[in-house]
Amino acid sequence: MQNNICNNCKSKNLKKVFSLGKLSFSGRFGKTLKENIPKDNLNLVICNSCKLVQLDRYFDPRYLYGKGYGYRTGINKTMTSHVKKTVQTAIKSVNIKSGDYVLDIASNDGTLLSFYPKNIKTVGIDPLINKYKNYYKQIDYKVSSFFQKNKILKLKLKKFKIITALSVFYDLRNPNDFLKDVKEILDDNGIFILEHADLYSIIKNNVFDTICHEHLSYFSSKVIVEMVKKNNLRVFKHEFNDINGGSSRYFIVHEKSKYKTQSSVKRVLSLESKNKIEKIETLQIFFKKILSICNELSKLIKKIKQKKQSIHGYGASTKGNILLQFCRLGKKEIDFIADRNPLKFNLYTPGTKIKIISENKSRKIQPNYYLVLPWHFKNEILVREKKALKNKVKFIFPLPKLKIF
Repeated sequence: MQNNICNNCKSKNLKKVFSLGKLSFSGRFGKTLKENIPKDNLNLVICNSCKLVQLDRYFDPRYLYGKGYGYRTGINKTMTSHVKKTVQTAIKSVNIKSGDYVLDIASNDGTLLSFYPKNIKTVGIDPLINKYKNYYKQIDYKVSSFFQKNKILKLKLKKFKIITALSVFYDLRNPNDFLKDVKEILDDNGIFILEHADLYSIIKNNVFDTICHEHLSYFSSKVIVEMVKKNNLRVFKHEFNDINGGSSRYFIVHEKSKYKTQSSVKRVLSLESKNKIEKIETLQIFFKKILSICNELSKLIKKIKQKKQSIHGYGASTKGNILLQFCRLGKKEIDFIADRNPLKFNLYTPGTKIKIISENKSRKIQPNYYLVLPWHFKNEILVREKKALKNKVKFIFPLPKLKIF
């Protein structure tokens, strides 16, 4: 549905930046070759008032995150390690005691919550909890829903010492309402850890495949700091990390909390200002780089196919589905997609209709090349695929710069 007002400040002063075109919803997979996953435009606009970069429309989350949604945190070693370290960092940051409560918003399969000590009371909220209920046996409280304050208040628990929200904030139509709700359930001395792909990292690392129907907003740290302040909270610390191709982590507390604001906050704001990431010209240069990357990748794959060599995709990821569609790589270019998740076997990628098979089946076929779609897990993948590399199988990593291993 068309959205003519800013997701943040509600201004109508929105200006078009660029478009990835009309693409199929990237988190849904076809059950048959004939099934057509719905399409809609991915048009980016910037608010001239608050400088939030965002899509010019929104979509039904019940469809986006319905039965066909395939992402699971615990299936990937890098992601599992990352959420474990997030818990360790959170515990070090706050004075947490036995019996204190912690909440993970958009808790997916509960992997993050599983790393808390057993004497800490864990709460997860996510619309996929019923799907992943077998992974929640050690979690104290679970709510199968999108995050709403009232759903949490019904549990009649103490306020939370730690609240985490990883890779969810950019999905929200009303992020300010989300912050208001978090404030109400956060302990006076609690910490809220917010993390997602940020605008600076997206531009710097050419992470255009994070632009998808699920992600409604693309936040700079400046916008985050100002939004948080507007809701009587405060960012007291900022960190960059490499997850999902580059993300920002914000440590947020009540406005008058004892935590002192660290220099890392000022540093990231200066970095963004220096790189002019909120200028339309900067964003349009980024789009030109995207086009160049796709052109280079398409030429490479065309050369490979002309030599009668085979290419399999590696990982049927949401981000990968954006890259495949935007770069117009379909079943003529990519023979199969290899994946580890049994729930995706024999399904078809949205828009491009490439059949998904198991990694074992793909290895038996022995393709000449793999196009790695979750490219941001490069280090883990190269370790996992040592045997294939020894057997002269080549791995193409399309981003942040095209490389072949």
